[in-house]
Amino acid sequence: MVEGDGCHRVAAEHRKWLVGRRFKATSPNKRFAAGARLIMKAGGFLQKIEVHGKNMFYFFGKKGGKSGVVMHVHFGMAGAFAVYKEEAPETTPSTRLRLEDVETTGGKPRLCAHLSAMTVEHGTVSSLYARVIAKLGPDPLREDAEPSRFLAFCAAQKSNKNIGAVLMDQSALAGVGNIYRTETLYEAGIHPEQPANTLSVAELTKLWNIIVKQMQDGFKTGSIWGKKSGPQCYDRSNSACGGTVKEWTMGGRNVFACSKRQQLDARRQPTAQTEAIARSGTKHMGRMVPAAAAEDKKRRSGEGLAVQHVALKDDKTLAGVRAAKAAGRKRPPLAGANPSAKRVRAAKLGA
Repeated sequence: MVEGDGCHRVAAEHRKWLVGRRFKATSPNKRFAAGARLIMKAGGFLQKIEVHGKNMFYFFGKKGGKSGVVMHVHFGMAGAFAVYKEEAPETTPSTRLRLEDVETTGGKPRLCAHLSAMTVEHGTVSSLYARVIAKLGPDPLREDAEPSRFLAFCAAQKSNKNIGAVLMDQSALAGVGNIYRTETLYEAGIHPEQPANTLSVAELTKLWNIIVKQMQDGFKTGSIWGKKSGPQCYDRSNSACGGTVKEWTMGGRNVFACSKRQQLDARRQPTAQTEAIARSGTKHMGRMVPAAAAEDKKRRSGEGLAVQHVALKDDKTLAGVRAAKAAGRKRPPLAGANPSAKRVRAAKLGA
């Protein structure tokens, strides 16, 4: 699944290479044909890109004019949005949109982009963009994030909805997925089944800050583990602190918790201490690691590209794939990972 940091990485690159250009839009697999026609009718000029959690929005119109059409993208489990500045590969059956720079050199397009995603829809600012973002919670990687909304959401859970479920609820917090849920709750020392309305302001502020920091690290490095060598709790038999990791299903997804660090206690009283809120967003973080370098590190470390699906693609990532295949390179084991975890899980699920 492409989590929020992956979407912000795509946007950061696309703002450099796509925004401010006029495109010819087509839909190779015909599944976004109406949207491609509307992009062309609106003027084909990409004005800006916005990201809210796992949702991306591309605004097209005329240069200097109002946005005529907005394209909403949700990558799902295996989407990608590649920008090719050299020779582009052939489109695939999953390519919903192809953007070709109308400025040409020697009869060849200067730049083109290929999009494949679970959701690609079109509309206007009011009918699509405003409607979708109204349903989303604060995004830790947006500069305008309001953590008070997340805290208020947790306090309002009268039915004792647990914090693990809240973190996966995009109306409470936009951009967090299953791996970040496990890793952030482990670092915060909070059990996934702890009722959200029993957590103090200090605990929730600390959790928000951890989420911001981990997702910023993911944005910067291109790895969901950030600057760490691997998972601290997710998919392990023993956590980084040595505690036994318990695994069960919550809302149809596997969830993990450390028996040593994360204790469930629904009766405890909130504490009175407070904590400063971390700076959200990504603009202050400087340059992020290039996509090709991030993917190469994943291969060499054993992380695997499927652990956190990588939607950002370009010429160099394509060259990296070809080089890895030509070399017959095998991934080393991921540091801290439990090699038998998949077999154990399969047995638990009756696979």
